[in-house]
Amino acid sequence: MVLKNIPLQPPSNTEVTIGHNVNSKKEVDAVIKQAKEAGVKIVKSAEDTFWDGYGGYFQDPDGHLWEVAWNPQMIIED
Repeated sequence: MVLKNIPLQPPSNTEVTIGHNVNSKKEVDAVIKQAKEAGVKIVKSAEDTFWDGYGGYFQDPDGHLWEVAWNPQMIIED
């Protein structure tokens, strides 16, 4: 996936994308909202995905991308 809000940069050995899976669309929205309120850059607002899930992306202060996603086929147990 191409995220248009992030400029293309040379590859880095410390580059990482972190996935945070939750149990509902509502939880995705809550995590994205919490991240925005903490001052991080929202790279892609949460929306329905091509794989029938729901998710969005933000970039933390160190530049790492976080995907917050809900997959209707995955149940996350506490």
